[in-house]
Amino acid sequence: MGYSALDEQVVKAVADSIAQIDRLLASGRFTSLAYSWDSITKLGGRIFNTAQVVRDHIVTELDSVAKKYNIAVMQSKFSGPGRTGDFNYMIEQQPETLFIFNDNEEEFYSHYNDGANPFGSRGLS
Repeated sequence: MGYSALDEQVVKAVADSIAQIDRLLASGRFTSLAYSWDSITKLGGRIFNTAQVVRDHIVTELDSVAKKYNIAVMQSKFSGPGRTGDFNYMIEQQPETLFIFNDNEEEFYSHYNDGANPFGSRGLS
């Protein structure tokens, strides 16, 4: 299951996600941003069946926030465990990279609205 249309709810969820990414990049801890890439759909995610217009919107927003901080973008395609494309492997090799992964909206907002999250919604004032 995934977002089937780029409606108001989806635009808000993406904007909230990008706001959190923005604050993380503003921290200066990261020199690059990585997300799952697929040459056909532009945004990886075999778990979710997401409308292409939504995928395109997410990629545009990710590229835009990375450009704002002059952060390199890594479009990563999984090609097997223990090598580039495997986020578990890459995280160990590239600690200065912010890895973006697909999550469900309920889990995202649970973390985003958690008062203990310094990059969550409470930082949006």
